[in-house]
Amino acid sequence: METQYAVEFEHITKDFVGIRANDDVTFKVKKGTIHALIGENGAGKSTLTSILFGLYEPTMGSIKINGKTTIIKNPNQANDLGIGMVHQHFKLVDVYTNLENVIMGSEFTLPRLNFLDKSIASIKIKAIQDLYNLKFDLKQQTSKASVATQQKVEIMKMLYRDADILVFDEPTAVLTDQEIKGLLETMKVFRENGKTIIFISHKLNEVKEVADEATVIRKGRVIGTFDVATTSIEQMAEAMVGSKVVLPLNDGKIANPNSEPVLEFENVNVKANVSLHDVSFKVRPGEILAFAGVEGNGQETLEKTIYGLLKPKSGSIFMNIKKTVKNPETNKTVEKVVRTDIAKWGVNKRNKVSKINVVPGDRHKYCLVLDFNIEDNSILRRLNYKEFAPFGLINFKKKRDLFKEIEVDFDVRGTNDGISLARSLSGGNQQKAIVGREMATEHELLLIVQPTRGLDVGAIKLIHSKIIKEKEAGKAIILISYELDEVLALADTIAVINSGKILSVRPSKEYTRAEIGLLMAETVKKGEEKNA
Repeated sequence: METQYAVEFEHITKDFVGIRANDDVTFKVKKGTIHALIGENGAGKSTLTSILFGLYEPTMGSIKINGKTTIIKNPNQANDLGIGMVHQHFKLVDVYTNLENVIMGSEFTLPRLNFLDKSIASIKIKAIQDLYNLKFDLKQQTSKASVATQQKVEIMKMLYRDADILVFDEPTAVLTDQEIKGLLETMKVFRENGKTIIFISHKLNEVKEVADEATVIRKGRVIGTFDVATTSIEQMAEAMVGSKVVLPLNDGKIANPNSEPVLEFENVNVKANVSLHDVSFKVRPGEILAFAGVEGNGQETLEKTIYGLLKPKSGSIFMNIKKTVKNPETNKTVEKVVRTDIAKWGVNKRNKVSKINVVPGDRHKYCLVLDFNIEDNSILRRLNYKEFAPFGLINFKKKRDLFKEIEVDFDVRGTNDGISLARSLSGGNQQKAIVGREMATEHELLLIVQPTRGLDVGAIKLIHSKIIKEKEAGKAIILISYELDEVLALADTIAVINSGKILSVRPSKEYTRAEIGLLMAETVKKGEEKNA
């Protein structure tokens, strides 16, 4: 008799050194359904699906695929069983092109010549791109692709292999709203065609929209499997974290609206893949300035310009910098705060003189040394601080104290008391460690990009409350987020960015959600909005 289940997890336990990631996990996934896997960061979701895909072997337990008990020892075997996976952390070769990354391991070769034939693969990939609206440049080197494009390459790798059991590990984290909508519709099409989908997501509205059932995992154990149609988002969130979740809201008030700006852009133009055009804005102490816009409209260029990776072609960037000057009357040197144009300063000089801390959008590329342990990563921003590294020698007690402070304050899990490699932590726990490090390091301005990407609802609540506390402590904050709900919840001032231009800068309370959406979509007539 044919089974109704595509995948059956039976008493799966997975131990790492000092950590039990999965603890007696048992549940079933019905054929031809979308089954969501939800839980807090570090709950063991990615570990479980990595076992299914052959990246790990379970310490105990077994898996049935279409009713047959199977030991999956590697991804090739998983592919042979019809299992494909889009990974949370990209599995790409940077020096390859996007096309080469998609076909790697499933290449077409010319008969008898053993030459790689990319033309056949290109035809198939382009057909999939047209069908599912996953557009990206096949010839582009992957290292030069944006995070969003790299995510699309990962999705394409699975679609290209025509798997029957499709595992999506947070595939929408870096996609635009339109792309997310398209992907969710694609999942529904897969289901209609008999495919089985396991869908890991922290976005419960997405789970509610597409999933048939949802299994909740908390601290490695299954809490239960729920019928999504009859379970509310609030009930799922409560099952995930063990209590009701209410996200904090900023009051939208600036304590000292007439104070000197911490940072000011004045008619800044930057040449890049998406150039900035005549950008002007300012952010004051105790203010959250949020940039709203569809991804790919100049946010990455703006981010890199603020912390000095890109320099303007024209325009000025002003900060108040402490300088030592000589008093002509007393002939003594004194410290004086001077409004200084830092537009031509590079990263190193800005780090030494200005107090800008950054949580970049790509945490792996710019935030972590993945093969360092997480405790060593906690001190990376302080290696030039005398109290942390006097005479170039690290003060291990201070390093330890700082790590423990971050671990506790930001609920960073899976650290194994600091010795776990950064790459072994879940994406959400990596993000919490990075945000904690930047907030714990002395600063006047915090630039934070996609702060809650890949975080569960409990962690989002934590990060949002920390951002609001930063504001209340008088810090200036620049928030770049592609989540409009996040922008509206946190911002005092909202700047709408479109095609590298600032279309509008106003207090957040003066906008409607619909108006921001229109500006983001470039449907407002030219000239209706001006920079404030």
